[in-house]
Amino acid sequence: METWLLAGAAGVLFGVGTFFFQRKRRKKELEKISDDLARIIDKKQLAKPSEYTDDLISKIDHQTFRVQTMTEQYEETLKNDREEIKNLIAQIAHQLRTPLTNMGAYLEFLEEDLEEEERRTYTQAVKSSWEKIYFLTESFIKMSRLQGKVIQIQKEQADISSTLTRAVGQIQKKAEEKQIKVKLEGGKEINYAHDENWICEAVFNLLDNAVKYSKKGTTVRAGAEKNEMFLRIWVRDEGIGISPGEENKVFQRFYRGDNAAGVEGFGLGLFLTREIVLKHGGFMRIKREKTGTTVEIYLPRE
Repeated sequence: METWLLAGAAGVLFGVGTFFFQRKRRKKELEKISDDLARIIDKKQLAKPSEYTDDLISKIDHQTFRVQTMTEQYEETLKNDREEIKNLIAQIAHQLRTPLTNMGAYLEFLEEDLEEEERRTYTQAVKSSWEKIYFLTESFIKMSRLQGKVIQIQKEQADISSTLTRAVGQIQKKAEEKQIKVKLEGGKEINYAHDENWICEAVFNLLDNAVKYSKKGTTVRAGAEKNEMFLRIWVRDEGIGISPGEENKVFQRFYRGDNAAGVEGFGLGLFLTREIVLKHGGFMRIKREKTGTTVEIYLPRE
């Protein structure tokens, strides 16, 4: 009988001891979880958790560490976005400053008693400054819509040659003023799922650059072709070209090549075109030629 009582008492003591041991252990584990959460809130680095097991506490440790990692990544993204916005605002202000300053000066001149010829000159100068401001504003709006995912590319099956013809029609007047010929080569019907308006915009930007940086009496050529992997759209000019090492730089926002000095421009055309192409899942490439450049758009086959 005494043996049974002793055994029972020992069992009770063991159970009580185990209970308090487990309780103390759980308390320590919960305190660690609480400390980890406090460190996350205070933006302090957590120690990397030990090897993953199927234990609940191990799962919580790993999930907590993952939460901190994701939070840090999110904060880094926000920081980069804020820096990008700050830089963009500075760039926009810089680009707008000159035409706005010029416009203000010309308007002051127009308040004076001027000869008719002088008045026309200053009026035309005001108009030119206004056109630059309008162009920049429109470009910034397009840029923000493309980068901010405000727009969705609406792809529909259509003849890519028709889209190119439309872009050529839009640049024709400017080309004729410089006595530059714009030739669309190929002309073969190529059906391809694309957003006609945005691809037209992209090709127009390439043609506009080609005409802008080409000499009087030269020829700009454009075309499209399909191969096994891509639809290739290209624009070839006989213009001033780009310097070695600028092949990637020219796609940066506001970048203007070494050879572009003296030619009006803002360095937005290729940047916007690349954004449109990226939205279509494609990429761009620019090649230096003996005379001028060839700019290529590659869009994936369906």
